[in-house]
Amino acid sequence: MKSNYRIIGPSKHSAIKPCHWLTEKLLTGRDNRNCYKGYFGIKSETCIQNTPALPFCNHQCVFCWRDIENASFGASWTGPVDSPKKLVDEMIRHSVNLVVEHITLKRSLDNLEIMHQVLEKYVEKFQHKEISREKVGFTISEIAKLINQTKTKTHRAVLLLKNCKVLQNLDSDDIYSVRPNILPNINTNEDISRIIKENVTTREEIIQAFERAKHPKHAAISLAGEPTLYPKIGELVSEFRNRKMCTFIVTNGSNTDVIKKMWKENSLPTQLYVTLPAPTRSDFSKICRPLTKNSWENLNATLALLPKLPCRTVVRITSVKFLNIDLDMVEDYAEILKKNPPNFIDIKGFTVEANALELTNRLGQFAKGHELREFAPSFQDLLIFARKLSEFTGFPIIRTHEASRDILLRANWPENKSIEIDFDHV
Repeated sequence: MKSNYRIIGPSKHSAIKPCHWLTEKLLTGRDNRNCYKGYFGIKSETCIQNTPALPFCNHQCVFCWRDIENASFGASWTGPVDSPKKLVDEMIRHSVNLVVEHITLKRSLDNLEIMHQVLEKYVEKFQHKEISREKVGFTISEIAKLINQTKTKTHRAVLLLKNCKVLQNLDSDDIYSVRPNILPNINTNEDISRIIKENVTTREEIIQAFERAKHPKHAAISLAGEPTLYPKIGELVSEFRNRKMCTFIVTNGSNTDVIKKMWKENSLPTQLYVTLPAPTRSDFSKICRPLTKNSWENLNATLALLPKLPCRTVVRITSVKFLNIDLDMVEDYAEILKKNPPNFIDIKGFTVEANALELTNRLGQFAKGHELREFAPSFQDLLIFARKLSEFTGFPIIRTHEASRDILLRANWPENKSIEIDFDHV
């Protein structure tokens, strides 16, 4: 599959998928193409995005990217349970295989060469056109034809140059040109090599990133489904820990007893995320559409545990425009968060990453007449909400990641203590 989604394990209830940021990081090796988890010292190329509970979830959130109407096995576990050791073995094996055999070092090194070719054509056009350099631009189709590459490969190279602040859009989203601050310094092939080295990457950095990717250090148990429904979730965390890997779990907080059991058995993840998608019972019921009783009460019971747990804790507000980041909701969110403050609060923007058949209809009931993409908040939308939440709680904004549409607030965490994870003691 184009998305490199892998169903793994004998019973096929688990999966891994390399995220956008893993593939981005393998194009450069540089931290400016890392995801928001870089706040905590996580390198995207060493992260395995996974789930042990792919088809099981006890919520039917209206913003879920999965085709929950047709592809869910229900709110409770049924069928066989694969062993944690087998799953971790398979997750690591498939992750490395995806990097080596499907994403490939060759693709990233070819992309480096294509970036050179693209900029070479810009320089040629500067030198042969009697027009202002600022007006020289290309569409993807034009530049692909000039360098004799496919549009897909050309687009990948051009987009990376744009993301790394070498290119920009000129008048139209379809036309790309060199940014004004780069223009005076790009006249020769030697200039091109220097600019790419300074702003994007080098061959050596790409090779080093692929070497790191062969040795995963982090497991993000967050891909799909509700991970605490997997009957051996604590053992899975312990198995990752035995491999010297840190773990993040993202849960909807409905299975408080599972969290308590993990605490008792010393099998909590390195960092536990609890999603808070609404600040009131009525909004929660409309947005999360729980399939089990007492989900709101259980969520609040899980939130009450967070200040006591010995692992790092985060409350995540998965933010959907027109749905749950109305400024009128801030005071209710603040009341919940101040009552039982976690270490951090993570405001994460909803993005459209897949084609759930009913996603548009689900969201449309909250704001009719809007296209699906309009429900994804801009970074500015998130920043306005985060600043208002900070004002009501007194919890400061400490990190932002605009490309990930993510904002982090510090709640119950020492001001002068680093937030990076100590990998020697995971």
